[in-house]
Amino acid sequence: MGTHLIPREIDGDARILLIFTPKGFVWTLVGVGIGAFFYTMCNSLGAGVVGWVLLGLCAAAGFVIGQVKIPDSAAFSLFKKVGGEYVQTVITKYLAFKRNRKLYIYDPGEKGYVQSTTTQQKK
Repeated sequence: MGTHLIPREIDGDARILLIFTPKGFVWTLVGVGIGAFFYTMCNSLGAGVVGWVLLGLCAAAGFVIGQVKIPDSAAFSLFKKVGGEYVQTVITKYLAFKRNRKLYIYDPGEKGYVQSTTTQQKK
């Protein structure tokens, strides 16, 4: 007799206030912390409303980084490549790619030939 998976609802488990996953909640708190710094700076200069706006924008950016997945769509080439991944994963991969000190040269004359060389550090 074969084994069968029993479906169960686990979507609500490990959610904080019904909308945050633990990772999204942490990133939102990081955004609030950065926004609180900007709020303090703007409030000390007498622009409290601008500080509140910056606080909200930083909190929203933190929420998006930690919680939102990029949609899988054929409309844009970017969405084809990273569709279904979290924004945090895409940012992490981009920074790792930029940190890489290799220069890739593609030769269209030879099929599938890729040459990799190490670049010098910029001064």
